[in-house]
Amino acid sequence: MSKRELYRQVAALHVANIDQGFLSLLGVRFVSLMYQAIDEGEESVLLVIERDDRVIGFVAGGSGMRPIYRRMLRHAPRVMLALLPSLFSLRRVRRMLEILRYSHRNDRSVHLPRAELLSIAVDPAYRGQQHAETLYRKLTEIFSRQGIDEFKIIVGTALAPAHRFYRRMGALPIAEIEVHQNEASTIYSQRLSMTIDAAE
Repeated sequence: MSKRELYRQVAALHVANIDQGFLSLLGVRFVSLMYQAIDEGEESVLLVIERDDRVIGFVAGGSGMRPIYRRMLRHAPRVMLALLPSLFSLRRVRRMLEILRYSHRNDRSVHLPRAELLSIAVDPAYRGQQHAETLYRKLTEIFSRQGIDEFKIIVGTALAPAHRFYRRMGALPIAEIEVHQNEASTIYSQRLSMTIDAAE
């Protein structure tokens, strides 16, 4: 599978399964460029599980979205073309600005780890087979090798299954934030020594 096809499949899986998040509204083309930027970065990582030349699950992590957005600007014409339909929606433009504002926020009221689990998804047809746990554990192993002992996860308050998963993996809620106006999210902290040993 080519890299471009891999990014497209990861993006399609994101858009189909993380559909309550704003990024999904920007479409597969934009999200594909985002995962390319994640995969190409030294401070970020993209891990996938494939079956029969098809991506059935992925996890992405790194040191926040700011360096990823900067890397996307290297492909500015493709990014602008992918964003063009969204630029005609004032609501989407406002939400894009909210995300950029959050990525530059420096809230010192609570200690937040720099490392972050950015996204994780598994094809519904392959759930219940420990793929999410395996991806989560592999990400923690990479963070650990990098000398990271804690990372954060930002989860929309309404996403009950996600909250159950992260708590089961050992993550603890440490703060509440509002990335988008009137939409609360919980920040979880995962200390690597507390991650469960999920066997495939």
